[in-house]
Amino acid sequence: MVVADGTGVLKTINFNDYSLFHARLASDQSHVSGNITTLLFATPLATSPYYAYNNTTGVLTFNQPGNYLVTLQASFASIATAGTQLVLGIRPVPDANYIARGSHYNAAVTSATIGELMNYTTLVVIPTAGYQIRFTAATNQNCTILATETGATGSGNVTNVTVQKI
Repeated sequence: MVVADGTGVLKTINFNDYSLFHARLASDQSHVSGNITTLLFATPLATSPYYAYNNTTGVLTFNQPGNYLVTLQASFASIATAGTQLVLGIRPVPDANYIARGSHYNAAVTSATIGELMNYTTLVVIPTAGYQIRFTAATNQNCTILATETGATGSGNVTNVTVQKI
């Protein structure tokens, strides 16, 4: 690929250097209050040589150190009660403290097909090639993380992850 830099000079770039990792939740996942559960994403829709993902264990391996932007988005349904907290996290493998996390409380009872949506973006510094992480969810009440939502405006994916090397 040929691009112009900031001064107008034409250069070639390796497009793989600018590729993303992006995957959607494989299916709805039930969560039990108080547990930290690994989110299992389907085969990635987009990836590059920077990443290797195991969709059975939910482990993402980085093939190069550096700075990465991570965006997690999830919809969760808590049919019984408002005030359910969902914590989306990034944890190293082997397991240790969160290296990033965000949380959200639902304000109202949600249906089984349309949930409460949350997302956040954070920077993760990967120290070495081979570093592994997993994306997790934890809740204060039983709920379901929705892979897709279905409603009056249509159906579509709502829980996904995007990682980009910067």
